[in-house]
Amino acid sequence: MNADELRSKMDEELHQYVDNVMDMYNAPFARMMGIEIVSLSKDEAVCEMDLRPDLMNSMGRGHGGAVFALVDHTFAILCNLVHPSTGQSTSINFYRPAQGRLRAVARPVNRSRSLEVYEVRVFSEEGKLVASATNTAFVLKV
Repeated sequence: MNADELRSKMDEELHQYVDNVMDMYNAPFARMMGIEIVSLSKDEAVCEMDLRPDLMNSMGRGHGGAVFALVDHTFAILCNLVHPSTGQSTSINFYRPAQGRLRAVARPVNRSRSLEVYEVRVFSEEGKLVASATNTAFVLKV
């Protein structure tokens, strides 16, 4: 994806941050996992990922680490949008086996000068809740 394609997925008020988001999009791990940005606003990031055969566990279902990667990267895009942050903690719950294409939706719960808390939910193609997480980011002072 190039910067123009990315801008088309972002709210217009966020276009000034396109370079920040491109850096997140182009992170080597995210590219290897196949995580794609669907939409981005100040208060919501939506990303999707296909569970390829190499992302399956021994039972033929999506590996929990792959689901967590989608959660973590979707959260990272939103919390690094306007300032640099780093993940401090995550609590994740899994509700059903993951298969096919997954969609993660990140939204802020609370934002302050030093800590930000986000909720991320992961849904199956059928719209069923696969996992949910609470992620905390420490805002870096640059």
